Amino acid sequence: MSSGFVFNEGSRLFFKGRRISFAAAAIFAVVLSIVGIFALGTFYLLDFRKDIEERLEVVVFLEPDADPSAILHDIVKLEGVQSDSAVTSEEALQEFRKTLGEDAELLDILDENPLPPSIRIKLTPAYRTRAQLDKLEERLTLFPGVDEVWIDRNLIDKLNKFLYILLGADGFVLLVVGFSAVLVTMLATRFSILDRRRIIDLYWLMGVSPGTLRAPYVIEGLFEGFFGSIVSYGIIFVLHLLLSPLVGGIRFPALELAAILAGLGLLFGWIGSGLAIDAFKLKRK
Repeated sequence: MSSGFVFNEGSRLFFKGRRISFAAAAIFAVVLSIVGIFALGTFYLLDFRKDIEERLEVVVFLEPDADPSAILHDIVKLEGVQSDSAVTSEEALQEFRKTLGEDAELLDILDENPLPPSIRIKLTPAYRTRAQLDKLEERLTLFPGVDEVWIDRNLIDKLNKFLYILLGADGFVLLVVGFSAVLVTMLATRFSILDRRRIIDLYWLMGVSPGTLRAPYVIEGLFEGFFGSIVSYGIIFVLHLLLSPLVGGIRFPALELAAILAGLGLLFGWIGSGLAIDAFKLKRK
């Protein structure tokens, strides 16, 4: 029989069959929403980490008699340096005053400016890792006129640690909800096969091939997973809108989430229906 017949049979099983198919799609929506929530949190953290890394600066404090222009000329030649700029003692003090705000008056009691001149360095993305930062710090301390090198690694280290934990949680959740989705599809396919047992026997007598008999039930499972993924995508999008005031300008990963949810829905639907079909051994006796 033609592929059109197979597709029509599969869609008919889903749209005009037992209510179990729609119940399965609803359960798919719930379990995929759980996956989507964890995935959304992971994308939030990745974007936040990227934003922090873009703001990352390496601050090179200079000795009072150092020549900033000469050191700038040498630093810009280092691999991984995106840009650098010199900050005088006076500029550093003004920035510090702005940071203190109303408490800036406390600086008036100082007899002299305690802040040394410095050079601020922006790095290319490939050189914002812990290992590359350590290597850069070692090189910069060897420059004549450099007193100290300061790099804030703690925040990036904490973000990376939390990201690894979240990725591990993503994997665990994916296994749990994946098992649930496959089980639901198996049950839905099982009921569909039982409900159409007489029609299946008639098809056997007509000489329909096993593959043609199996395909509509696989398509039904794919429909359940796909429609469940559409509903879950809508739920995650609404959740993002609710969280927008809290997460600021972090983008909604529309294409990434759509690919993840649709891909998982189709995958779980295919696996679940295939396992149910194998359990019933839909093959010619």
